[in-house]
Amino acid sequence: MKRILLWILGGVAVLAVAAAVLLSRVDADFVVRQIADTTASATGQPLRFDSTPGISFFPPGVHFGQAHWGSIADGQGMAVSVKGGMAQLELRPLFSGNVVVREVRLDSPVVEIREGKTVAAAPQRAEAKPEAAASAPGANDAPPPLPFELKRLVLRQGTVIHVDASGRALRVSDMNLSIENLRHDEEAVVQCDFAFALNDKGATPENSLSGTLALSSRLRYAPPQLSFRQTALTVTPLTGPLPREAGPVQLTCDGSLQLNDLLLRLNKAWLVTPQVRLGLTGQGALTAPAFDGALELEGSPSKLAALAGHKLASGGKDEARLKSTVRYAGNSLRLSGIQARLNDTSLQGDLRLDMPPAAPVGVTADLRTGVVDLDQFLPPEAKTEGAAPATEASASQANAAKAEKPARMTPEAARNMPTLDIRAALAEVRRGGLAAKDISLALKGEKGRYTLSAFNAVLATGGAIKASGVMNMAAATCAIKAAASGVDIGPLLVALGKNRTVDGVAALDADLTMRCADAADARQSLSGRGLIEIHNLYVPAMAHLSKGIPGLTGKNGALPDRFDLARAPFTAREGEVSVAPITVTSSSLNATGKAHISLPRQHLDAAVDIKTMGMTIPVTAKGPLNDISYGVDPRFALDIAKGLPGALLNTGKQAGSTTQDAAKGAGGLLQQGAKGAGGLLRGILGQ
Repeated sequence: MKRILLWILGGVAVLAVAAAVLLSRVDADFVVRQIADTTASATGQPLRFDSTPGISFFPPGVHFGQAHWGSIADGQGMAVSVKGGMAQLELRPLFSGNVVVREVRLDSPVVEIREGKTVAAAPQRAEAKPEAAASAPGANDAPPPLPFELKRLVLRQGTVIHVDASGRALRVSDMNLSIENLRHDEEAVVQCDFAFALNDKGATPENSLSGTLALSSRLRYAPPQLSFRQTALTVTPLTGPLPREAGPVQLTCDGSLQLNDLLLRLNKAWLVTPQVRLGLTGQGALTAPAFDGALELEGSPSKLAALAGHKLASGGKDEARLKSTVRYAGNSLRLSGIQARLNDTSLQGDLRLDMPPAAPVGVTADLRTGVVDLDQFLPPEAKTEGAAPATEASASQANAAKAEKPARMTPEAARNMPTLDIRAALAEVRRGGLAAKDISLALKGEKGRYTLSAFNAVLATGGAIKASGVMNMAAATCAIKAAASGVDIGPLLVALGKNRTVDGVAALDADLTMRCADAADARQSLSGRGLIEIHNLYVPAMAHLSKGIPGLTGKNGALPDRFDLARAPFTAREGEVSVAPITVTSSSLNATGKAHISLPRQHLDAAVDIKTMGMTIPVTAKGPLNDISYGVDPRFALDIAKGLPGALLNTGKQAGSTTQDAAKGAGGLLQQGAKGAGGLLRGILGQ
């Protein structure tokens, strides 16, 4: 028995030696020719080696120097080259019919693809046969297992160049790729990094999109499922529309993909930038894009604003958070149960975005917020103290504004504006000392025409505002109906940073139209009508006005400082506002007058006759809105002179002096008493 076993082992040894001798005599050139013929028949072009590759059989493999495949002619084609590399197989699995790749290495591979001018393909008349279509693999067929196993693949310093027919070029350079342990139902490790640059024909390097990309992941392939974990994709922008401050942008995720129906499941996924962190979990489909899951966001408002070139007010918190369920299907994105916070401002509600491919975006929202402090996000208001442009300068500015009208939106652009259906409720909005509470609004419209059907707000200083309006963005026009009631003027002046020189309860009713491309355009085109009423008007300075007017001194002769009602109806046409008749009534005083306000020139011209104690005091107000001059009409001197006792008027000179002093005194006191009203007027008119 032992002798038989020895003969068998000896025979195997002889066969092994004979096989080694025969294999060592294999013609490498013959193998190269076979490789060239095979690639030529399969791709149309042969694989060429600059030098004869070396072939080994223990283990089976090949190592080679420079090699080329393909060519580029007339500015189009595909070419692949490599400086060198090697490939090895495991010997033992070959006897059982399996292919296990021990290692593949490619040094400095270059892939260049150039597209020529596109040529319309001839229409194909032949139709697919029903039986051929029936035999085609279905979308839900299970994917095949891996045809081979790969222990290691290494690609070093690779380059990819792609130029399309328009001249746009994509260049991927310094590519390094490593794949280890790519086996059925086992975890493979993938790593890749490269630099990229994308630019149009003739673009400068500064205008091109460039950066770096790095990828690492652990993959497990068990048909029909491809699982991935510890996946990290990092993109660092260098040039292009995305500033460097926005990077690096990193995506990390764990999940799985069903390859037969392309169903994606994300156990967790985070998109992280220096400004914001966005998280997503759930599942969806890739064939007909859909997703159902949860969304989470954390970020820095100040960093996001700086990225857009804006600077938020300093101080306070710098935090933004959002949690919501998210559902995307049929070109519709829904965020439900939104719970958000921006610094100290809370937000709840629902939001839907409809994004049909051939129609404008639709926005439907029902949102509720807490206290919104605008001082945290807006820069301080610019102070205009000391600015007193002359009337001529104001007129020239108005003419210049009319000559340089802002660009209008085209009808086509207006038709592409989003469809809106927004309902919002705000607990409170603050700006400086001014605050409004219990704000609600409803905005609806499409194709650039929007209707504010309901706006309600309560002023923290006292009073309520209601408004409605229509905006036509194609024509850049707006129409507003507004009503205010119970507005407490004194606290409102204090909230606006003014002195409390006037008190009372005001009401407003206005119906206005205007062009609304910008603020200057609105002032120049304001038209409509309105009425302002002030009940229980209190002007403290009126008590001192009589001291400078002869005949109004004494306890019973002083002018009253409280009035029952002041009314000022007005009409406006192309920015020219006429206020008439102005009426003020009380138990001992009546006043009537009129005013003209030019919004384009920012100018006021007003006259009011105060009737009290048998005399009429004509008061005037005139000048730029930011520097109004107040006084008494010089004709009032004649009325004073006629009513004074003859003993006081020895000569005409004395009469003139008396009346002149009286007029000056009244004018000075009127100017002092009316500064508060002028400040309020300037605040309303935007100066």
